[in-house]
Amino acid sequence: MSDEAKAFMAIGESFAAHETVNHTSCEYVRDTVHVNSVEGFNARGRRTIAGVFHRIGPEPADPYFHEIGFRWSQRIATGQAVRKSRNGRESIKTLWSRVPPSLQLLQVFRAATGRQMRRSPDGGIIIKSA
Repeated sequence: MSDEAKAFMAIGESFAAHETVNHTSCEYVRDTVHVNSVEGFNARGRRTIAGVFHRIGPEPADPYFHEIGFRWSQRIATGQAVRKSRNGRESIKTLWSRVPPSLQLLQVFRAATGRQMRRSPDGGIIIKSA
């Protein structure tokens, strides 16, 4: 799902299905089509880079974005809260919590089946397929 920006339309051709919303005609949600998840993930990425990594060069960017994606996918909705804006307008906010680390390991181990993990000379991790 995306809006109708030209870059997103071109990227959308690479996927089996691609739904869009048209912001210029004040369309932000149509049934289940929206861009809130994409915008939330992008905001999380920007905050993580600014607050944790500070700067990412183009060469080592993939592992950083894989980590951001892993953290994004390891969260669960724990409830909702009603928030009021300054002008008294109410909105519902979803509350998120981390998946417990013991449950995160299940996903890591599933992905590690048939691979070897070794410590590299510079202190990193090398993953080799069997």
